[in-house]
Amino acid sequence: MSDHGIADTSRSPHCRLRSVSLRAVRWTDGFWAERFRQCCQVTLPQLWKLAADPEWGHALTNLRIAAGLEEGEFAGTHWQDAWVYKWLEAASVIWSVTGDEALAGRMDEVIAIIAGAQQPDGYIATQTTVRGWQRFQQLQHHELYTMGHLITAACIHHRLTGKASLLDVARRAADYVYATFKDRDPALAHWPINPSIIMAAVELYRTTGEAKYLDMADLFIDMRGAVAGGSDLNQDVVPLRKETQVVGHAVFFTYLYAGAADTYMETGDASLLEALQRLWRDLTERRIYVTGGVCAMHRGLAVRNGQDWTAHDVHEAAANDYELPSATAYNETCGQVGSFMWNWRMLAITGDARYADLMERHLYNSIISGIGLDGASWFYTNPLRWYGREHTLHSADAYERFQPGTPPRRNHICCPTNVLRTTAELHGYLYSTSEEGLWVHHYGGCEFDGQLADARPLKLTQQTSYPWDGEVRLRVESAPGGRFAIMMRIPAWAERAKVTVNGKRTSAGARPGTYARVRRTWKAGDEILLTLPMRLRLLEAHPKVEHLRSHLAVMRGPLVYCLESPDLPDGVSVSEVRLPRSIKLTPRHDPDLLGGVTVLEGEARRVPEGDWSGRLYRTARRSRPEKLAVRLIPYYAWANRGVSEMTVWIPAV
Repeated sequence: MSDHGIADTSRSPHCRLRSVSLRAVRWTDGFWAERFRQCCQVTLPQLWKLAADPEWGHALTNLRIAAGLEEGEFAGTHWQDAWVYKWLEAASVIWSVTGDEALAGRMDEVIAIIAGAQQPDGYIATQTTVRGWQRFQQLQHHELYTMGHLITAACIHHRLTGKASLLDVARRAADYVYATFKDRDPALAHWPINPSIIMAAVELYRTTGEAKYLDMADLFIDMRGAVAGGSDLNQDVVPLRKETQVVGHAVFFTYLYAGAADTYMETGDASLLEALQRLWRDLTERRIYVTGGVCAMHRGLAVRNGQDWTAHDVHEAAANDYELPSATAYNETCGQVGSFMWNWRMLAITGDARYADLMERHLYNSIISGIGLDGASWFYTNPLRWYGREHTLHSADAYERFQPGTPPRRNHICCPTNVLRTTAELHGYLYSTSEEGLWVHHYGGCEFDGQLADARPLKLTQQTSYPWDGEVRLRVESAPGGRFAIMMRIPAWAERAKVTVNGKRTSAGARPGTYARVRRTWKAGDEILLTLPMRLRLLEAHPKVEHLRSHLAVMRGPLVYCLESPDLPDGVSVSEVRLPRSIKLTPRHDPDLLGGVTVLEGEARRVPEGDWSGRLYRTARRSRPEKLAVRLIPYYAWANRGVSEMTVWIPAV
């Protein structure tokens, strides 16, 4: 049994980087250590409380009814079961760190209920069985989606606990799915629409070694676009290998591409990798927000490669080229989590730092923006402009985060559990190994006590105040004999980065967007100092993003900043603020603000709006901008001080 990684690439034949043991890394202090503690102490129990409550979550109740343990009716969404499965996945990882026996007992109890809810032939989906519905009648019933999350959770649970209780359920479910779909019945060609089952099937293959599960993943990829009647929403009009443009629902396409990357790592199918690299470029060059958001549209009509756009009705979806509205941005948190997982797999395949760079942008901006600083309140959408109480609410929007003590809306349960498992598992994304040595992808105070790819033991510590400060110290605590390299990612934004070993400059390349490679015979006490200059960056958008012409966004390190109304004087609106292109913004760490953040302070300009009552247009007038002191905060921390105005993009003067 291997406990290597969230995606276990330790034996995958077609990847450059190998996952490390989930037990090899532990947070010690700093930004992510604090969030992991909060995840254990607040988020995990909060989401259990909601899932187990028959009035609010009803997720556990649905499973109990299906298991014959109580009577009642199904309640919630068609994907309610996944709430429990993702909670179990996160709980397994947290248990492996904390050793909490009460948590272990709770997992055993839940797994027994799940086993009881499974049908004799392996099928399990309470959204149909409790209601007495026939199977696979509507795509929106999400049967394969919930079973996919069950299988993924089971693989993680088995790796970390050594128990087969949930894995046995998962194997029966996968055997049922394979038997149902292996003959590629055209009537079933458009399942699944939300393809978590592909990642799950590959992970089950990695866990069990049974080739049929890899075959199952491949057949679901091949079914996309194979039969007429598919939808752009579901990436099911054109076969994946022929896709040139990212279309449709953001969770659907990111899960599909992550699953295809997993499949490539096991099969070496070059046509899959070519498609994924092509689609990655399309997403990052035409369709992604500066925060890393991947989902522009609440609902609308999108063009596919310039064809008649009236034929393509989509929702929660990628939009047309350069269509990136700020106030109506959807950016469901789950979409960014899906892209984070996809980029992790592309990083494993290639060792290319650009994928880790995008993971970082997602993580610090458009993923943790979805959870309140209290660890218990939530957002589902992540817009880049907000008008306060006057904002027009679209699907899944809310004026305030869903507060502790009240449940997320019934159809908004996927994002909280996705952020939960991502935070719980984040230490599994920090490091990889290869024949060359150890790769350091992300930075945070932690210990690594694991093995290189050749099984030689290595122990080191990482000390840093990242993302507030760009200085990272890696100290070797013990090392094997012989030479090997330590590769440290130099983010694409980090101009003039420096690497020293034991106080001396090295010949390691420290070019932005690459990995600095230091190869030597290491010994205990050796120390690497990586210095990433945290220079302020004013960004502008491509000219074809029309509404952002003459606007600026602000970044420092990996963080996108925003202007929020609580940081402005009374009577000043966010829309009145202008940023001089020559503005000097000074960073200042405020430990008492928003859980401790580095703010950016400087002198901007104000152009009073005047009275627009009863007008849509008026004659342009000259106005002299007034000096205005401003304070910008990290985007992820907005909406933690009540209902507010907010903007990421600010007009330039």
